[in-house]
Amino acid sequence: MNFKTKLLGASVLPVILISLASFWVIRGESQTLARTQIAEVENRTMAARRSELEKMNQLALNAIRGLYEDTALPEHVAQQRAKKMLHDMAYGEDGYFFVYDETGTNIVHPRLANLVGKNWWDLQDPNGDYVIRNLINVAKAGGGFHEYVWNKPSTGKLASKVGHAVFLDKWKWMIGTGLYTDDVEAEVAAMRGTLQSSINQTTSVLLVLFAAGVLLAALFTWAIRLSEQRFANQRLKDLTHRIVEVQEDERKRVSTELHDGISQMLVSARYGLDQAMAHVGKTASAKSALEKSMVTIENAIAEVRRISMALRPSVLDDIGLAAAIASLGREFGEHAEIHVTINVVRLEKRLTSKAQTALYRVAQEALTNIAKHAKASNVWITLQHDSQNVVLTIEDDGLIRGDILSRQSGDKLQGMGLRNMRERMDAFQGHLDIRSSKQGGLVVEARIPISPEWFKAQNDNQGRDKPHAA
Repeated sequence: MNFKTKLLGASVLPVILISLASFWVIRGESQTLARTQIAEVENRTMAARRSELEKMNQLALNAIRGLYEDTALPEHVAQQRAKKMLHDMAYGEDGYFFVYDETGTNIVHPRLANLVGKNWWDLQDPNGDYVIRNLINVAKAGGGFHEYVWNKPSTGKLASKVGHAVFLDKWKWMIGTGLYTDDVEAEVAAMRGTLQSSINQTTSVLLVLFAAGVLLAALFTWAIRLSEQRFANQRLKDLTHRIVEVQEDERKRVSTELHDGISQMLVSARYGLDQAMAHVGKTASAKSALEKSMVTIENAIAEVRRISMALRPSVLDDIGLAAAIASLGREFGEHAEIHVTINVVRLEKRLTSKAQTALYRVAQEALTNIAKHAKASNVWITLQHDSQNVVLTIEDDGLIRGDILSRQSGDKLQGMGLRNMRERMDAFQGHLDIRSSKQGGLVVEARIPISPEWFKAQNDNQGRDKPHAA
């Protein structure tokens, strides 16, 4: 895993983890809150229903209280009248009162007449609940509520129901009533669906925000990486430019030292040998030794001059780039035994000294590549300028070096020589282009913008040449 991938992971992974943790916490809290709200609504509704049932049963007891407490009436007459009264006390669409004795035999049921007179002690609902038995037990325990499943008169279908039962000790009756809770269940289910839909929407929003957060973090990291990379590339270019400047300064210094120091000493030594030869006369052995020494010194002087020219051609400082390029081309043709056609124009001061040096080094590198790889017979060197740029073109008719063409794609230059040429041009906002030549080889074109100082000087000169008003 490279550094960039590690940086991206280190930046984005915490956002992902925090977003996931936040997502699950918020989702969990939302579901818990939904369950709490649903349970609260359900409990509140059921509490209201139970309170209503308790009041209804109390109403029924108050209705028959006079009969129940009347000692003047025979008990069977009072019970008969009470049964009639309870039978007729229906309320709502599905509300009614029912009566069972303590053995489970039905005494009153206004909606299911087939139950009357029969014992239902062992009756079970679909859930296995002993409905009548449990209602009687709740009633004997002081009265209370019991939930079960029972037939709903308005629909003819089984539905959940909560019943309230009380016990009349003297008559051994269990009087009860109940309310169906399927509407409560439907309401709770609807609320659960609404809340779940809201949770799902919230989840979708969170997922979108999560994705947006990860994307923004990735984009932010990418932007930082790009900025840092550009900064590093610029620093690298500045460093390369500085290294080139230092190299050129050092070359110039060494070249000067060779030319003005060692070369002058060798020339002085040669003059001394000339004088010695004049005094030696015609002594054969001494003359031969002196002649050999002079040849050696002549070779040393030529080598020093060659090294000095390679390091920093004095003609580049003395009479400019055009003459230096022409001299370089002629020397290249002589040493490489290649016919060189030179077409250069004087640049005057269109380029700075450093920019001229950069073009000269590009020419050196291009000619070196031709000598090593091209197997060319002809080379064309052109140095021209237009209104905006100075253009150096070096073309050959040798072999097409496909590896060079494949390596000159922007910043992906691989060869050190090609990279150096490109970086030298980049240092002066120039451009290097390498392409196939119509002659069969390659064309190396280096282009550098004309120095702003040149345009400023031209404008200043034009201003001075204009006639002034008297």
